[in-house]
Amino acid sequence: MKIDGKVIGDDAPTYFIAEAGLNHNGDIEIAKKIIDEAIKSGADAVKFQTYQTEKFVTKSNQYFELFKNAELSFSDFDELYQYTKNKKITFFSAPFDLESADFLKEIDIPCIKIASSDLTNIPLISKIAKIQKPMIISTGASTIKEIKNAVNTCYLEGNSQISLMHCVSSYPTSYSDVNLKAIISMKKQFPHPIGYSDNGEPALVDLAAVSMGANLIEKHFTLDKTMYGPDHSFSIDPVGLTDLISQIRMIDVMKGDGKKLPRPSEVIGKSALRKSLTIKDEMNQGDILTVDNILIKRPEGGIEPKFLDHVVGKKINKNIKSDSLLFWKDIN
Repeated sequence: MKIDGKVIGDDAPTYFIAEAGLNHNGDIEIAKKIIDEAIKSGADAVKFQTYQTEKFVTKSNQYFELFKNAELSFSDFDELYQYTKNKKITFFSAPFDLESADFLKEIDIPCIKIASSDLTNIPLISKIAKIQKPMIISTGASTIKEIKNAVNTCYLEGNSQISLMHCVSSYPTSYSDVNLKAIISMKKQFPHPIGYSDNGEPALVDLAAVSMGANLIEKHFTLDKTMYGPDHSFSIDPVGLTDLISQIRMIDVMKGDGKKLPRPSEVIGKSALRKSLTIKDEMNQGDILTVDNILIKRPEGGIEPKFLDHVVGKKINKNIKSDSLLFWKDIN
């Protein structure tokens, strides 16, 4: 899968998404600063939430005012998308209603996110799949059956450009609920990149997720953890984000290519570390080799220790000094 030309998968660097969420507090200038700081921190993408509060939350819902106060207009999102053009970051969003999905299609963003809350919203998933853009689907509070249903909906619309995010829909998520082994389970179940969408504060969870094979990481990002709002306290700030992404990039390098072969740095010192069959005491031509006059010592270069039983009982065909490596050419 590719987003904006960047490959996502097991053989690619971890794709990092700075989740702006509602942390702009409905202020486009704060949103622009979030984008700027995400770029400085090295994030691959910055992700927002596009919605019209009245279209996805009832007015009697306890969270109606929260979402309404943090709502950005379609024109705001168009301005933010244009703001990211020619910058080293990808802008995308998660629409929470059908009209918002239409709008994101209209401005032609390179990727569309399905929030965990919409995993069973098949009409929305179907509409987004038809856009034929890469899709990232979060799976908080879901079962494998529900995930398969969402994925199959995308397939039916001819869209297989999918990444799935293991996620736990509790804010913040406790260590005991993270369940990172679900990443491994999902990798076995689905032929798509699997990531982790983090709803907690500590960076350790994200580092562990990458180490366990997560291809993407999404983390809530704020300019200031002390700002007013529901998500700021468990979001990561610019200093923390820079440090986290730097550590993830180191893990990417540490993973290597997975082939169990000597590394270039090992080859140089390998001969000094390995051992050979070595003559203990001086021996003369015609003497018989026994276990008592053979030692196993560094360096390698002579007969390998695994052939000890093959040489015992053989005659040597030359005089050999003590503490000398034994070679095949030295025995009959």
